[in-house]
Amino acid sequence: MSVVIENFPSPSAASTVTVGEYLAIRLRQCGVEHLFGLPGDFNLALLDELLAGADLTWVNSTNELNAAYAADGYARARGFGALVTTYGVGELSAVNGIAGAAAERVPVLQITGAPATPVAEAGMATHHTLADGDFDRFGRMYSEVTVAAATVTGAGAGATIDRVITAMLTARRPGYLRIPTDAVGQEVSAEPLSTPLTAEPRSDAARRSRFATVLRESLQEEEPVILLGHLADRFGLAGDMRRLADTGRVRIVTFVDAKGLVPETHPAHAGVYVGAFTPDPRTRSLVENASLVITVGVVLGDLLTGMYSHRLGSGSLITLGPDAATVDGEILDGVSIADSVGELLEQVEAAPRRVVEARPAVLRGTAPTPDAWSGDPVTQESFWSGVERWLPAGTPVFAEAGTAFYGAAAIRFPDGARLIGQPIWSSIGYTLPAAVAHGFACDDRPVLFIGDGAAQLSIQDLATARLSPVQPIVFLLDNGGYSVERAIRSPDAVYQDITRWDWRTVVRGLLPDSAVSTWRVRNEGELRDAMAGAEATADSALAFIEVVLEPGDVPPLLHAIANGLGSAAAHELMGQGG
Repeated sequence: MSVVIENFPSPSAASTVTVGEYLAIRLRQCGVEHLFGLPGDFNLALLDELLAGADLTWVNSTNELNAAYAADGYARARGFGALVTTYGVGELSAVNGIAGAAAERVPVLQITGAPATPVAEAGMATHHTLADGDFDRFGRMYSEVTVAAATVTGAGAGATIDRVITAMLTARRPGYLRIPTDAVGQEVSAEPLSTPLTAEPRSDAARRSRFATVLRESLQEEEPVILLGHLADRFGLAGDMRRLADTGRVRIVTFVDAKGLVPETHPAHAGVYVGAFTPDPRTRSLVENASLVITVGVVLGDLLTGMYSHRLGSGSLITLGPDAATVDGEILDGVSIADSVGELLEQVEAAPRRVVEARPAVLRGTAPTPDAWSGDPVTQESFWSGVERWLPAGTPVFAEAGTAFYGAAAIRFPDGARLIGQPIWSSIGYTLPAAVAHGFACDDRPVLFIGDGAAQLSIQDLATARLSPVQPIVFLLDNGGYSVERAIRSPDAVYQDITRWDWRTVVRGLLPDSAVSTWRVRNEGELRDAMAGAEATADSALAFIEVVLEPGDVPPLLHAIANGLGSAAAHELMGQGG
């Protein structure tokens, strides 16, 4: 993958540039126009170089963790994101967000401004260190959650930067660069900058040929059900998945992490699969009784598969992963997902058969709520039913781990809407900075669903929305604490409660000089009016809707999964007692 900014100027005629300039140009060539982070004494010179001439815009985040979340949300829209922190205290605050990007396969570059090379070589007792002379410790930490981590020094600085970014683009994982203060202004050759970096997935020719042969044989004998996961999106295959659906020769089911990758109104789309907790029995039957299932970019995580209750077909299974294809247990390493999907698309398009068009499933598993709104209190069921009727087409939907994610996962999305979250890493607080950053990345106005407990971790990052031309519509699900945890175990325990906040006052305090519209709704009529009012606000104005819900009320899909998590078998699996 190579994202190149249209009309981006070539490097200057000079034969050399500084390390900071080199990195700035590479970031722009990767589609980055905004940098997130916080200043610190070890990164000030680096920031001056990065922001000097490559037309990068700085976004002051409210803390480093939120900066990492923001860079992740930005990368999901742009294909690449970056943040800049200071050494030690700053980079360690961001490491959770980078680990989440690693788990979810998002290319985010963590750039750390570090003490000067002579200081590190001498092992001097320096602030932001443990005063023990080990200046590589934090880099070693990052090597555990990145695909490539390096310190940028000397004449090879440009090659080091290129190596880390290339690895990120290839693996769709985060990277780490530590840049000492004395390296920032060093001159390096500008010649490599004339060629933008690209991913380097190289398929083994013999194994790709073998895959093509066994795939052809399988498709001649069986009608496939295609099961999609989020890696299909991460590796830029959304267009291929739509073409696959348009052939009319396959039926497509998604895991919740790929919701919206194929429009849910498309005739080929046959629902969302969550193992034994799949809301629509027709979808579950289709997947589990299929004679041929082909998974594309699927990660069989516990929450995605209904606590491992999935059963993928009754016959043949073909899995297409980032670096390998597997056919009925035969692993073909060295076959990239781009090549395996390309082969699948080519063979399906050439197939003479046509399957009966599948009618999209009713995802919530309950009778649709009538269009009429009542004055009854808002419940999880009525809220998500209302969202389903209201949600605009083409909306990026950010949904926080827990109540929000599994409420959004079980409704029908309109064309072009996409679900964005962290179903694998599930770090609460992620979606708010990510949704705000989305407004910097593109023109599509995001909608955010987040619980009150999660929002208390990252609400301060709404302050950065004032810098964005596109601000989110935020639904704050105020249910008095950690409802997802209550549903799993000990609902009345003291640790399930949170301190009560006046949310609308908090939001206005964070954006004192900005256009902000707020609502607090308790019944369906108020929800209807708030939704209409939020949709009417300008994209440049924040719309914030606090939805008051009962603490013990959770969406049906989450209730089923929480019961699974709370079961004796799950406790044994996770090493819990009682």
